[in-house]
Amino acid sequence: MPGADASSSSSLSSSTLSLYLSSVTDAAMSKIERVTGTSDVKINACALLLCVLVVGLVALKLSKKMIMKKKKTEGENNGESSDSDDDEEEEEEEEEKGTPTKISNLDDLNAIKRAYEELFCDGLLQTERIKETHFVSNMKILIGSVACAFAFVAQFYPMYLKKKDDGKYDVKFHEDPFMQQLTFLCVCGYVITNSILTAFVLFCERGVLFWGEYYEEEEEEGKGKDDTKKKKSSDNSTDAKLVGHKVCARIHHMRFSPNLTLELVSRELLSNGVVKKMDKEKKVKTKDGKVILPTCSGRVMKVVNVAEYVYTDGVFAESSYLDMVEQFVIEYEQSLEKKDK
Repeated sequence: MPGADASSSSSLSSSTLSLYLSSVTDAAMSKIERVTGTSDVKINACALLLCVLVVGLVALKLSKKMIMKKKKTEGENNGESSDSDDDEEEEEEEEEKGTPTKISNLDDLNAIKRAYEELFCDGLLQTERIKETHFVSNMKILIGSVACAFAFVAQFYPMYLKKKDDGKYDVKFHEDPFMQQLTFLCVCGYVITNSILTAFVLFCERGVLFWGEYYEEEEEEGKGKDDTKKKKSSDNSTDAKLVGHKVCARIHHMRFSPNLTLELVSRELLSNGVVKKMDKEKKVKTKDGKVILPTCSGRVMKVVNVAEYVYTDGVFAESSYLDMVEQFVIEYEQSLEKKDK
């Protein structure tokens, strides 16, 4: 009977698939047992699930990057596709503008400050003259990854496995000197790397929100851009003297104060200790909670009240705030011109 043959073939395929999946799962669980050093099914299942999630997230991120790269190359080859990509980017920007930032709890000063910090960084990028550099962030990630590696080894590595006749691994910490030494080294390495990370945040990052560098965007031919875009790019063009100049952005805040102090400072002044010396001599904290910083060529500051750009319903006035950041960048560039003179 043809119906019976079809049902038998489908049952065979499902059985072979289930057998294949069970064999793959058993092989993966056996490898996980070797890594974790235990035969507990729950622990091994959790470790396997964690590995699958990490691999899936990495694969998803790489696939997104490949898709974006492919679209970019296609857009460079075809003028029409580049125009469509520009239209899509404009639509995405309009959608982002259509959903303004809203602070759910206006009594939470940390949430308000966080919104000011995020939009401060966004405003610097939207000037189209400053790009973000990631060296400091990458160093923090590297040091933190080393600390996590020490913790992972101390937790999951079966230091000195003794295989018994029944095929199980038995590791006893109090009977194995190698395990004790390795665990001690991992704990010391974890503490040392975390201490290095803390020192790096205190003495190198110094509360900086944004590490930026001035750049000049190269004009690409054959893009068919509108006159408005050309006018906008000419208005935001970077002075040749500023190309390569490195700038840092910080926000100072006194506890329980409704005032924030925005700061743009040259990385050169911040790294050679000039800013620290100036703050020791001339930095002022007023009774109403304002932090007044000494300014010079290559350093500007602006005091903002937290309620100045936030409506009563918690919606952030992004356009006004970004315009203020634009003017703040212009003031910083003017201070650098005074230095050149």
